[in-house]
Amino acid sequence: MEMFSYLLATGITTGALYSLVALGIVVIYKATEVVNFAHGEMFMLGGFFAYTFHVMFGLPYVLSLGLSVLVAFSLGVGIDRIAFRPLMERNTLVSVLLAMVAMSFILKGAARELWGGKGDYLPFPPLVSPEPIMFGGIMVMSQQLVVMLAAFAIMIVFIAFFKYTRAGKFMQATADNNKAAKLIGLRTDRVYMYTFGVGAAVAGAAAVLMAPLTLLYPDIGFVLFIKAFAAAVLGGLTSVAGAIVGGLIIGVI
Repeated sequence: MEMFSYLLATGITTGALYSLVALGIVVIYKATEVVNFAHGEMFMLGGFFAYTFHVMFGLPYVLSLGLSVLVAFSLGVGIDRIAFRPLMERNTLVSVLLAMVAMSFILKGAARELWGGKGDYLPFPPLVSPEPIMFGGIMVMSQQLVVMLAAFAIMIVFIAFFKYTRAGKFMQATADNNKAAKLIGLRTDRVYMYTFGVGAAVAGAAAVLMAPLTLLYPDIGFVLFIKAFAAAVLGGLTSVAGAIVGGLIIGVI
């Protein structure tokens, strides 16, 4: 029974992280109808930057999380400017998809160049004691509990962002009808930029949360992208709630 409860808690924790990465995929697809194949590398770089800030520079974990999310947001904006916008202006969707694939290899190569000398697998120190906690016969690792609560908190903030902020509503309007959004005066090019930035920021946050539970290596982004993409498709690919449910289902299974 204890083993089952441990596996269930692990599945929910992992599923919550899959949900975060899937959210970024869904947000970008809803607004642009393009799957960002470099999204997994946003996750991977978020983890490596967290390692740099927290382990190498000795900054507090929360500050490292914030800085890593900020860097991921900037990288997402850069992908929009470099790989997405110039090609979409020419209405070449296939070229955009190929550019995203190329960007994923470029970012993966950059990670190997910057952090490869430290070994292929970098350990990230745990935030809390590794001792398990018992909740009514259910065994949960302390680290998993922290990650689970933080992941769900980020999901709530993310949903509130779309529901209550102007930027979130602009992104929804552009995703629902691009032409109508342009007609009422929305700067859709700017919306796309923020969409890529927000999607990458969520992936970066997921990486910082997951880093203490796993080892960091340059190919981890592709592995997470496949599972998060499956979660996004399972949830409908255009549904924020579906991405969350899909991620949890994939994690538990």
